Amino acid sequence: MKSSYLRAGFALLCAAILSACGGNGGSLQLSGGISYVGPAKAGLVLINNSNGEKLTIETGATAFYFTKLLGTDEGFDIGILTQPAGANCDIVNNKGTANYYTVGRTVVTCTATPFTLGGTIKGLKGTGLVLANGADTVGVTPPAAAGADVAFTFPSKVPNGALYGGTVLTQPAGQTCTFDPGLNPGTMPFADQKGLIVNCTNN
Repeated sequence: MKSSYLRAGFALLCAAILSACGGNGGSLQLSGGISYVGPAKAGLVLINNSNGEKLTIETGATAFYFTKLLGTDEGFDIGILTQPAGANCDIVNNKGTANYYTVGRTVVTCTATPFTLGGTIKGLKGTGLVLANGADTVGVTPPAAAGADVAFTFPSKVPNGALYGGTVLTQPAGQTCTFDPGLNPGTMPFADQKGLIVNCTNN
């Protein structure tokens, strides 16, 4: 009787070990890479829909590794269970049957939600003003009524949480323009930032 209990216990232990490792005598670890457009955000959770294993990703991680090993030709289907806050992630090469070449090809790309950056120019009279945020530039035409406020918007949106810094790339004829330091430079909020101020004065 005692040996029967021992055999039953041993069988349960083996089953638990096989389950933890993915069963089927698996030796292939399902993994992949993670890249980011804009700052990395917290909260990404992946799932292998084929066996139910969930994997919480550390903020800023550039790779992931599922712990349940897969057997050769065992199916896998990696999905995004939870999107990170303030970002959207896409996934490619995430389905197939496990072999040496397929288990490490999945790529997750997470893009922080972008918003519009812009503001108001005060006192602009001359032509030729060009503003820049990094490599992103916008030319501004003076208003019909000299000196009236002019709105501007940079062409490219900025991911929330990313740093921005407006500069005057080209001064207008006969004037000097500067960004008000109140909101510039700054960190992009989770909303449009249209409060930048550029002040222009005559030379």
